[in-house]
Parts: sequence; C-alpha cells; structure tokens
Amino acid sequence: MNLRSLLSLFVYFVILTSIVHPVSAENKSAIAPSQILIKNVNIFDGKNAKLKMGQDVLVEKNLIKKIGKGLKANSTATIIDGGGRTLMPGLIDMHTHLMFRYGVAVMRSEFDAQAAGAAAMETLQLYMQMGYTTIRDVGGNSLGIAKNIAAGRLKGPRVYSSGGAISAISGHNDLAMFSEQPGTDVFSKRGDNNLITGPIEARAATRKLLRFGASQIKIMVGGGVASDFDPLYADTMSEDEIRAIVDAAADFGTYACAHAYTDSSINRVLDAGGRCIEHGFLASRKTLKRMKKLGAVMSLQPYAAVEIFKEPEKLAGFNAENIRKARQVRDGANNMLTLVAKLGVETFAGVDLWQEGIITKTPEDMVVRKRWFKDVEILRQNTSSAAKWLAKSGTKNPYREGPLGVIKEGAYADMLLVEGNPVNDVTIMADWKNNLKLIMKDGKIYKNSNASFKTIIQRTGIG
Repeated sequence: MNLRSLLSLFVYFVILTSIVHPVSAENKSAIAPSQILIKNVNIFDGKNAKLKMGQDVLVEKNLIKKIGKGLKANSTATIIDGGGRTLMPGLIDMHTHLMFRYGVAVMRSEFDAQAAGAAAMETLQLYMQMGYTTIRDVGGNSLGIAKNIAAGRLKGPRVYSSGGAISAISGHNDLAMFSEQPGTDVFSKRGDNNLITGPIEARAATRKLLRFGASQIKIMVGGGVASDFDPLYADTMSEDEIRAIVDAAADFGTYACAHAYTDSSINRVLDAGGRCIEHGFLASRKTLKRMKKLGAVMSLQPYAAVEIFKEPEKLAGFNAENIRKARQVRDGANNMLTLVAKLGVETFAGVDLWQEGIITKTPEDMVVRKRWFKDVEILRQNTSSAAKWLAKSGTKNPYREGPLGVIKEGAYADMLLVEGNPVNDVTIMADWKNNLKLIMKDGKIYKNSNASFKTIIQRTGIG
C-alpha cells in the first residue's frame, strides 16, 4: 500500500471514530442525566424531630441521588439556593373522594363521567398547590386517572385509588335515590360504587377493582353521616363479607380500609382480619387498645368532625337525621382523638374535605390536630406514616422505584421548601400560598416562587 492510500485510510478512520465516539464537552453534557441540586437547606426527613442543618440535596431524574454538604452536580444541572429554609417531604392526604367534588346531588344531576373526570383533575391541581404530592382516593372511580398519572400522560399528584367503594345495599355508599332501585343509579353505572349482597359478590367486586388497578380496597362497614339509608350505629356489612374482601385483597398483596365509626363496626373489621380503620370517632378505649395490640391504623379526619360538624344544622342538604348523626360524631371526636394520642395507636391523616368551597382548607387539618398531637407527629401523619401504609399495597403499588414520605437517598424526589420550621410550628403549613416556596414532585418543579426571595436557579458548569 502506497503513502497516499495510507493517508486516506487514516483520515477515514479519524472521521469514523469522531462520529461514533463524540468527545466534545457539548456532546458529553448532552447525555448527562438530568439533575437538580438544592443547596443550603435544613431537612425534615419525614421522621426525625431534629432537622439536618445546612444540607444539599442532589436529585437525579426522579429520585434523591445524594444528601450532604458541598455537593457537586453535572454540567447541565439546575441549581437552587434554598436560603436556609426547611426542606421536607411532599404531603400525603390519605382520605379523599376525587369524583364527588360538587357533592352527590350535583354530581348526580349535572355531571357525566367525562365532566366528573375533568372536575377531579381540577381538584388534583389544588392538592398540588397546597403541597400534597400524593393522595389516596378511597371511594370513586378514579382508576383511569390514577393509571394515566402514573404513566405520565396526565399531570398531578400521585393517586392511590380504591375505585368505587364496596358497600352493602343500604350501606354508606348506596347512593341511589329513594325512587331508584339500588345499583341502578348513575354512580353505579360510572363505577363510583359497588353494591354487594353476600361474600361471593364481595369477593367478585374486590377482584374486579384489582383488575382495573385499585391500589387498595375501600369497604363501608358501618353507617355514615351524610347518607340517608344507614343509621350511624348500623353494622351494614357482615363478617363473612368483610373477610371475603380482606382475603381477596391480601391474595393480591394489598389491603382493605374500612369506613367504621363504632366499636361494633370496628371490631367486626378486626375480627375479619382488617387492620385499617377510617374515621372511628365513636371508638372506646377498649377497642382502641385492641387496635394498638393488633398493629391496626386509625385514619384521622378531625377537621371534618370538629369543625365542619360544629353546627351541622347550617349544612346545605342535611336533613334532621343527618344533623343528629353529625352531632354524635362531633361529640365523640375529642374523646376518641385524646385516647388515640394517649394510647399511641398508629395513625395517618386524610382530611375528607373534597367538596367545592372547603377543599382549600385541607392543610388546616394539621392545625386542628395540634389539640391532641405534637407538631412532629402531625407531620409524620402526612408523610412517613402515611407512606408506610401506601407501601402496604404491595404488588398493587404503582410507585416502587423508591420510598415516599421521606427525604433520604433513593427516595422519590417529592419535596417542599418551606418558609419557617414546621416541626416547631406546623401552623405555617396552613398558609400554603405564602410559605410553600418550592413544590417538587417526581423530580419536577411545580412551583418556584423565586420572585419572593433570592433564589438562584441557573445552569452551571460545576462537575
């Protein structure tokens, strides 16, 4: 081979390798993973009362990559100066009903399924603005919304949906009007409720919900306040029906949560193997001690009980029986909550304020809980303690890349930057418009009020 041929071959080799193996700094940075570095923050990690002071948090894609001091990021990272504020996990609301934003009467007459879904998406945007990056929907057919948020096609908080709650005929979720046959109403047709009679139907309803993506199952075991056909002290579901649901959920690796106010209803759930109670405002010391011994959890909604029901005679649409039941719940709430705190029953919190006009009061539930719990306990109820039970949905958990409700390496990057220290005074969370400076979910920034303080958000060459 002559010299000309050798030179031609060499030039061809250089061109080929420069195409296959680009080495410029610009090309190198193009393949770097997306990163956000939050500097100079004091961390409430979701569990410990003592903040970790002066920390940096490196987020890579949708997870927390590293926590420490003086962290570095890659050349394309976004840098945020936290200014010594508190960084904490995104809040979790464990009890809402996305598909009923305007109340049963209006949702029945004025909304079809498509409009109900649109209203639910508006509700989810409100939750995100208030710092709730995850919600658990315990009754209503939000399964498609949950599925598409998890897939990234819809934007909003993570949704752990139960789908339509399972109820016996004349139970709390029998939403047919008096003039309708149970199960023929619009809510049954839309999948917002599932009426059963007997354990065979109970098991079938559970498996159907799991087929369509329910993370956990919601059952109506006792009477409710706003419903018309169920006295508050009624036990509306039999033990064999409850057990069929609990066992069918467990077969798929998840659990059932039960609407129950009274000792009789709660103990029926416990007898059938259930360990998650919603409301429970009329529970006695004996029943609460049993819950503590069994490791059962009480889902708290004190704002609804002590504030919304403070004057139930003023509530629109409440008849004489609804008013009487609301007063019973209101009068029992303080005793139950005092006992729960004293006995150390496991708790998490969901506000149950999904209706138009009061949903934006959701963070005020944390303020109400100060009557019975310490500030750090309240924060745990909406972060790590809630996340522990979300994880109990097991193989039906749509989010398994890392833990929620905590700030630690490997956790999901769902975080809030807060003005002040909520561990010392959780009431600052109620002023969410002013005190939530940064809202991040899944490594993406949903709010950054950098106009109100000197935050640096820039591309950097560090790394």
